[in-house]
Parts: sequence; C-alpha cells; structure tokens
Amino acid sequence: MNTFEKTGIFKDKRFQKIAPQKATIQEVRLVHDSAYIKNVASLCQSGGGHLDSDTFMCSKSYEVALLAVGGVLKGCELILSKEIANAFALVRPPGHHAGPSGPTFPPSSTGFCIFNNVAIAAKYLIKRHNLNRVAIIDVDVHHGNGTQRIFNTASNVLYVSLHQDGRTLYPRTGFLEEIGEGAGKGFKVNIPLPPSSNDEIYLKAVKEIVIPVTTQFKPEFIIVSAGFDAHYADSVANMAMSSLGYLQEFQMIMGVASKVCDGRFLAVLEGGYNLEALSKTVAAVIMEMAKAPFELEDNRCNSSQQVKNEADETLHKVKNILSNFWSF
Repeated sequence: MNTFEKTGIFKDKRFQKIAPQKATIQEVRLVHDSAYIKNVASLCQSGGGHLDSDTFMCSKSYEVALLAVGGVLKGCELILSKEIANAFALVRPPGHHAGPSGPTFPPSSTGFCIFNNVAIAAKYLIKRHNLNRVAIIDVDVHHGNGTQRIFNTASNVLYVSLHQDGRTLYPRTGFLEEIGEGAGKGFKVNIPLPPSSNDEIYLKAVKEIVIPVTTQFKPEFIIVSAGFDAHYADSVANMAMSSLGYLQEFQMIMGVASKVCDGRFLAVLEGGYNLEALSKTVAAVIMEMAKAPFELEDNRCNSSQQVKNEADETLHKVKNILSNFWSF
C-alpha cells in the first residue's frame, strides 16, 4: 500500500480503492465444512494459536479471513454489475491451499491459508449468479492443492496451475497426470515446471497451453490466483521469473478475458514474500489493468539449456495427456 501511495494511484480517476465487507458464514460454507469454520472461529476466540503445523492465527485472524473472502466477492459483484472493469483483491490471508476441511492431504497443513478465497468466489459466481463456466488460473509458485481438491470432479470450473515441480516444493502435488476425476476429467490442468524456470519458459507455457485451453473453455469469468513467489528474488522457492515476465503473463491472460468473457477479470493475491518484488510487480499489474502509463524495470534471468529442455518435455507431456480434451 505504501508503494501504491507513492505512485499516486489513488488520486487517479482510473482507480477505485474499495473497502471489503465481511463474507457471511453461508458464503464461506459454499466451499468449507461447518465444523472447519467453527474450529477456526473458536481458535481465534480463545486468543489464537496454530491451525496446523505452519498456519498460525491470532485473535483477529477469523475476522480478517472473512474480510478477505468478502473483498473478493465484492470484486465479483462490482465487475458483474459493470461498476468497475476489473479488480485486484489485495487480501491476506491467501487461500489456494485450503480445502473443504482445511488441510488437503498431502500435506497436513494449509500453507498460511485459512479460507479458499478464489474457490468461494467461483462457487459464488456459479451458485448465486448462475454462471455456467468459471476459469481459475493459478500463477503462484506453489500448486493450489486446495482449489484443485474442491473442483476436482467439476466440469464447470477450469483450474489451470503453473507452478514449481511438486517433487521439489510444497505441497508436493500438482503433477501433470492430475487432470481431474469423473466429470472434471480434463478440466484440471497442471504445468509443473523445473526449478530455475525463467520468463521465457513461463510465457511459452502460457502461450502454448494456458491460452488455448482457456479460450476453448470459453469462461464467463476469469479469476487469477495471483502469487508472485516465482520471482527470482523470492526466497521461498527456486524460480527465475522477473517482474517484467509477470506483467507479460497478466497481459496475455487479460487478453483472453477481453476475447471470451467481456473482460471479466479478477486477480486475487496469494503468495509473494520479497516485499520489493511483490509491491513493484503488483503495482505494475494494477496499472496495466487500468490502462494507466507506468515504467517497470527489472532484470531478466537466464535458464540453462537443461532447464529449458526439461520444461519443453513437460509441456509436450501435458499437451499429450490433455489432447483428448483440448486442441493445441
């Protein structure tokens, strides 16, 4: 927020700073079990503590988690009513590791997540607004195992995830063979990229897989799980994306939104742990969403030929596995 204040974003008429409102329990229950919600609430009421091995909550975490969900839903409402063109939900806590009952095995933790903001939004759009198809594109460096679990058998929600190979990073899921089950088969697309993948590799994956699949799916609304922890300066993972690469990635996804769903596009903040990289990149993305002029500088990284070859092999395998469902 300090970075945004310095840019003068909030004085520009192209931007609106919108205060969230708390989600209702009924809205959270679109995705999460009542027992899990009660557990979160009671733990916070007792002063806080560990929800699981790595997710700590204070006394205010339940209230803040409801505001995070509510902020995302408010963004959905304002986009559908055309009061705003698009939105970026600057929320914490993140959500994409949270399943119906919290932890989704594996692993036995929710990775700092309490309620699954994007999953609740997708269910909300389908249940409350009768949308037939919603696409969730997850660009966080970690696989969104909670989101995939929630929609694994659903054909009305396309889930596409670009992430660091689960053999090398939490939550150790999101392998290319995971394409959904039952009616959801083919509507779950996992692109596990090797460590040290750079802009070139990511953008190739977006161009060759994410864009064709999303375009053919013809979503009525696109939600992005916007994690920025694949940046080369982020210490939680081992990727080599730059802020410039992230901006190009969002430009490509917004291009699809303009083409297939009248620009209905909502980004929801997930991970991002290098504050300089996070704030700079998010600010650039928001400026792009509002078609406002800006300057973005960053270094681009190189990936070795071995990493490029591994990535190409992964993309080839993903296309082969999904060839019965989508054209490439």
